[in-house]
Amino acid sequence: MRILSERLALWFLRLNGFLTIPNFIVHPEGPREDGAYPQQTDVDVLGVRFPFRAESRARPMPDFDLFTAEKRMMVVLSEVKTGQCGLNGPWTDPQRQNMQKVLCAGGFRPPDQVEGIAAALYQSGIWGDESLIVRIVCFGDRHNAGLARSHPQVPQLLWKRHVLPFVYQRFDQYKLEKQMHHQWDEDAKELFAEAGQSPGNDGKQFVQSVEVVSEL
Repeated sequence: MRILSERLALWFLRLNGFLTIPNFIVHPEGPREDGAYPQQTDVDVLGVRFPFRAESRARPMPDFDLFTAEKRMMVVLSEVKTGQCGLNGPWTDPQRQNMQKVLCAGGFRPPDQVEGIAAALYQSGIWGDESLIVRIVCFGDRHNAGLARSHPQVPQLLWKRHVLPFVYQRFDQYKLEKQMHHQWDEDAKELFAEAGQSPGNDGKQFVQSVEVVSEL
């Protein structure tokens, strides 16, 4: 099967208990010199996960380690690639102030804290206090050594190493709990069906059968 990269990232986050908004658009705060109001940028997937998340009290479903290790509410700003992981210019150029616009639009902290949070995110990709953590997470096909050096605290989640194995594990181990899903979109239904084609193995067949693309 083929799936858009943003859709796979969204479902990975959703299966880990995130409330998600795809294509969270950053709108301009005023016109350009020519009077136009162009879109500034967008967050591929914005997600919020609460600290007491637990799916199925009878047979708890373990989430991805990156998320279960955190005991605070988490806001994730996802940068999604089909090739090598990386950060686009809007998230690394403080002069454009896109981070401030996202934080204000999301309303995660009071306005007087926005500049400090944005500065930390521009510098390291992560900010936190006693009750909230905001972090950038990159999705992609390949690890970026340069990004690891410049932003070592930004996780790089690879489709075939991290994301698809998790999706397979969730759908294989909890197929009975997840089998009634007529409300899901077609992407999730197809992922579930594909996982069911190779039950009882280590998921390699499923991982190889899914092609992550930038457009269909």
